[in-house]
Amino acid sequence: MHIYDTEINPNTNLKYIFNNYIKECRYSKQLRSQTLKSYEEVFSTFQKIMPEMEEVNDLHPYMMHEFYERLSIRERKVGKDRIAIGVKVSTIKTYYNKLMPFFRWLESKKYIEEGKLSKEIPNPPTPKYDDSKALDSVEISQIVASISLSATADQFRFQRDMVIVSLLLYTGIRRGELLGLRIQDVDFINKTIHINGETSKSKKSRSIPMHYTLFTHLKSYLKLLEKRNLRTSALIVSTQGDNPLSVHGLKHWVAKYSKLSSVKFHLHQFRHTFACSLAKKNTSITSIMRVLGHGSLQMTERYLRSIQSESARDGIEKLAY
Repeated sequence: MHIYDTEINPNTNLKYIFNNYIKECRYSKQLRSQTLKSYEEVFSTFQKIMPEMEEVNDLHPYMMHEFYERLSIRERKVGKDRIAIGVKVSTIKTYYNKLMPFFRWLESKKYIEEGKLSKEIPNPPTPKYDDSKALDSVEISQIVASISLSATADQFRFQRDMVIVSLLLYTGIRRGELLGLRIQDVDFINKTIHINGETSKSKKSRSIPMHYTLFTHLKSYLKLLEKRNLRTSALIVSTQGDNPLSVHGLKHWVAKYSKLSSVKFHLHQFRHTFACSLAKKNTSITSIMRVLGHGSLQMTERYLRSIQSESARDGIEKLAY
């Protein structure tokens, strides 16, 4: 059956049009798969909570107020047994940031009149962050100790896990950047870690000065990695088989050491920790922005509560956890 013979009118059906938007983002704009997935997840939540939004003409500025209100009273499962009501302020901001590009695209493609949504839907206030998102020295010591205690019987696992935690603490890289690292990205001569723009959220490549602790762990780890004769060029690999560490594997890593260390942490906290620690060492905000790969000082300021990236070397080398 031809699609025009169904009850769905592709010219007005919101889901159908959204799929075309995603195709353009994927093939024309070359957005990362992780970014596209987040767009799709947020849109799916939007349609689930706002089922009356079936066609483009159903969209109106006040719908977002209704969407936020329904989110605020919505029950959601947290963990195995706990039920939570509503969402965080930061989550509201995330939904706005993921939906608005689609709404602006609808305007640019003349599906709706210009400014109908982009100018009328208010931007939710940016959450006020402080150092509470950063890990303190005691928490870091507990995490490192849990790695030492649990992995010493397996030397390769121990060295790999120490490299993971060292990369997170001393470079502040994102999850995708960590998993995207290749052996050739490690430059021992210039003491830098190269972040490929293809794995970066900003799509820009950058080099991060290497802290001595990271330098030492990488040296030991790469010697063990070489003995394994793996074919993969990935820097962070699975302890089983000849494969890069996967997203699922990294989630397991976090869950494992959260439990063993009794510190409930997530990966992005290391990024906040890195940024805040550099700021406390009087590293300029411009240097921190560059080394984190941010596109604006405003984003970096959100972390600080958290010039060239090389300018951050002194600050990085002075870090002590």
